[in-house]
Amino acid sequence: MSRLLRSRTLHVAVTAAAALLLGRGAAACGSCAGAADDATAAATTATETETGSAVTAIVAGTVHVGDGTVLEDGVIVVRDGRIVSVAAGGAIPDGADVVRLESAHVTPGLVDANARLEARDLVAANARAAGRSPLVQLLTCSIHGEGDPCSCFGPELCRLSASHQDLEEEDMICPLCGFPGPPGIHDLISGVQQGGPTPTESSAEVVPHTWVADSLNLRSADLERLAAEGVTTVYASPDNAAVIGPRGAIVRTAGPITERIVREAADVHAVMGTDSFRVGGGNSPPFRSFVGVNTRRPGSRMGVAWVFRKAMYDTINDAKGHAVGGADTPPHEALPVLADVLEGEVPLRFAARSQRDIEKAIRLADEFGLRFTLLEAIEAHTTLEQLTAGGTRVVFGPISMERGGWRDEADTRFTTFVDLVRAGVPTALSAMDRREEDGLARQAMYAMKSGATLQEALRAVTLTPAEILGIEDEVGSVATGKRADLVVWSGEPFAATSRAVMVMAGGEVVVDRRDEDERSATTELPDEI
Repeated sequence: MSRLLRSRTLHVAVTAAAALLLGRGAAACGSCAGAADDATAAATTATETETGSAVTAIVAGTVHVGDGTVLEDGVIVVRDGRIVSVAAGGAIPDGADVVRLESAHVTPGLVDANARLEARDLVAANARAAGRSPLVQLLTCSIHGEGDPCSCFGPELCRLSASHQDLEEEDMICPLCGFPGPPGIHDLISGVQQGGPTPTESSAEVVPHTWVADSLNLRSADLERLAAEGVTTVYASPDNAAVIGPRGAIVRTAGPITERIVREAADVHAVMGTDSFRVGGGNSPPFRSFVGVNTRRPGSRMGVAWVFRKAMYDTINDAKGHAVGGADTPPHEALPVLADVLEGEVPLRFAARSQRDIEKAIRLADEFGLRFTLLEAIEAHTTLEQLTAGGTRVVFGPISMERGGWRDEADTRFTTFVDLVRAGVPTALSAMDRREEDGLARQAMYAMKSGATLQEALRAVTLTPAEILGIEDEVGSVATGKRADLVVWSGEPFAATSRAVMVMAGGEVVVDRRDEDERSATTELPDEI
């Protein structure tokens, strides 16, 4: 497909989605107005504290602590980026700058314990207007200027438009305009390119001595987008391209660059299932006399278990002074890290989606006496008894009924998160590589639509992921001594018409949408798009 035709196809596919987003934005504006006024005062006062008093008192209508506690008329006192006190109707210190948010809901900054960060943005920063969706940016019409999206790129202009309904019923795509939607539409919705080559070291299937932190772009627009959604801390996870992959990093999404990496070498990321030989270039058996870097195990699920098991036994034998060798021997640099995993000094994660892969991870963990955190876990509802008995923690998600990528093989259900929580399994929610309309706040909304309470959903994106990452003393709840990472919502958190109006990271305002909301409240949308 030519670049021109592909560009045309993408424009067609996103027109309807942009119209829907604009309509949704209009509905949300009314609910945002009250909190936007409060955020105006908040941002102004927080700016003044940089040169004035070091103490700020935030008076909020409702404070959701994160542990299930809700404070009405709460007062949060912040000094030097830390929460000094939080209480319902608490006292305001003399001389403190007072931020009044009487009509707003305040929560801790959100935490994603299994985020996939992108180093490159699909939409260039200089093409992104403040507060406008990448969809709207891509739909700006060169003929009608930079106003609202028009119908110049609509499918109704296609010469085959009369046949579109027939094509859709036959699950076919229009050869001229791409109706009803081309591949890559999710990249446009998120603004992040989710495909592409793997960044994971590919010289071996066992690479825990490598670090994701060494490939991070801390100035990525993806971090800005996460912060704008209220996500203030993430676990930067590697992809699933290796059986025993790199160590992830715990990262702040906003604040000084030099302070963003909280922990540069965190958990070791292992993978069960088919991802390790399908992501990236893919593994293959030898072909005649040709042998390349991908000529190796695994090539099957049995091969995945073999590589993991051999790596662990090689580590045990190396510690005993025995020589290790043969096919699939881990790099020598990997053995000390694996030894720390076996000793429980370095945490271990297993990414597994289907029931058979989850059960395989449990069996391998039992064989070597390992505790681990389970990632993605789409079919975890089938293994509740084993997960509960083993005290396994789960980072579940993203919640979606739309199959795609390597997630095709698992049985997706909306209610799995609720099943895990009600079974007593410590469970966090993750959006992984999804943003905005499918981002972390929306994952919490989906959980609530599936039966979770607001406080269960909130804990799953704040305190529980912080506990899983071992940073609960720093973030995850609105509590004395913790960082002042706070999110001000336009309405009840995670409601369909609510969004993050203001975000504070370490006591500093890093996202402020008050001007945008004021403009939106007075902007008339076109009758037709």
